[in-house]
Amino acid sequence: MAIPNQHRSIRDADYFKKLFRRHVQGALVRSGASAFMWVFALVAFLEGHIRKDQMAGVSASVAFLILINPPTLWLSKRITQINLYKYLSLIINILEIVGYTSIIYFLGGIEATYLIPIYSLLITYIGVVARGKWPFIIAGICSIAFALIVVLEHLGFLPDRYHAMGFYFPWKNQFDILFVITALLFMGAFIAYYTGNLLNENREKLRQQNAELVQAKGAAEKARDELEQRVKERTLELVITNEQLHQKTEDLIRSNKELEQFAYVASHDLQEPLRMVTSYVQLLAQRYKDKLDQDGNEFIDFAADGATRMYQLINDLLAYSRVGTRGHTFEPINCETILQEALDNLKVTLEESGAVVTHDSLPTVMADSLQLGQLFQNLIGNAIKFRGDERPRIHISASRNDSGWTFSVRDNGIGIAPEFTERIFIIFQRLHGPQQYPGTGIGLAVCKKIVERHGGRIWVESEPGKGAAFYFTLPNVGVQQTRPLEQ
Repeated sequence: MAIPNQHRSIRDADYFKKLFRRHVQGALVRSGASAFMWVFALVAFLEGHIRKDQMAGVSASVAFLILINPPTLWLSKRITQINLYKYLSLIINILEIVGYTSIIYFLGGIEATYLIPIYSLLITYIGVVARGKWPFIIAGICSIAFALIVVLEHLGFLPDRYHAMGFYFPWKNQFDILFVITALLFMGAFIAYYTGNLLNENREKLRQQNAELVQAKGAAEKARDELEQRVKERTLELVITNEQLHQKTEDLIRSNKELEQFAYVASHDLQEPLRMVTSYVQLLAQRYKDKLDQDGNEFIDFAADGATRMYQLINDLLAYSRVGTRGHTFEPINCETILQEALDNLKVTLEESGAVVTHDSLPTVMADSLQLGQLFQNLIGNAIKFRGDERPRIHISASRNDSGWTFSVRDNGIGIAPEFTERIFIIFQRLHGPQQYPGTGIGLAVCKKIVERHGGRIWVESEPGKGAAFYFTLPNVGVQQTRPLEQ
């Protein structure tokens, strides 16, 4: 029967339930084994191997092993103290040994050594369910019980129970047999002890691993629930953000269209009255130049210069607004051809400045041919305008990447301070006064708008006095746009 673990708490109700289940299992095994041995004895009796009195003794022993189960189970169900449980389990094991020894005695005593595995099975069971010294204690009790029936038979206190097969071991050999059996029982006890410890260690490891797995499962489920909740919250936030972004995008698109329309209309409608102002100021200067004093002529010159610059600003603003409203459909464009057209437009400026423009092999891209030419012309013209003391040298190149092409326009001009590299692409933003370098500050803003219309981006890398390198990208397939209606 099972020996309880002394290290367990007596207050652990689950532990006592487990012990009771072991007692129930032991009772079932004991009853089944006893019934099997009775059938074995019955077959031996019917075959004439044992006598009638031997069969009666086996029957009484089997009945004893079966009848001890109800009272022992009743007691084990009601005991709640670990020490009492320990002694009850030991008593049950002793009663088992008495019953099995009695069966061995009635089946032949020392000659029934083939039934010694009964003891071995009991010792093995104790080693599996109990820890410590208990297998050795049971092995000792079994050895004492078996030796006792041999000695009592030899001394005449018990009748000899030789079975009909004629086995007989003289007394001088019986001591050797007892020694061998005892050694085998203690060897079995050691094996059961060692195996039981391994099983208990593995059982504890498995229990610990199961506890860790349960804990990990709980943590994983908790983390999953938290993650699902966060995903739901984040999804809701993203939905709200996307709706807001979509609304803002639509508002921005509408605002940009309105601004472009306003810039176009304003610049277009302002040209005629401004042209009239400019004409009359020039006419006034021609007719009354000799009739006015120096201050009057100077005032007229200021007015004419302001009108001229205003006219130029309006024209540039009109060109800027037309980038998004008057573009052409994208088509395959040979960049070398477009570059050559831009250089032809800048022929006079190139000759006056003595600029040298070189380029690598340029690709064919999907683009608006007019706007791409304007882009090259503005960047090259910008490099010539902001030249240094040396002869202007400009080089254009292009490199392939995963998303398309990256173009560069390098020069040896005056350069740009790093803190101004973003500012120069804003419309009407100038780093120098009109007296130093003419212009309205809209050329690079137009370049930026052209590149963005083509789905790319533009930036500059430069240091003062070391020239500048303007980069812009064009994707593999441009954003297809059709020519809008003339406004």
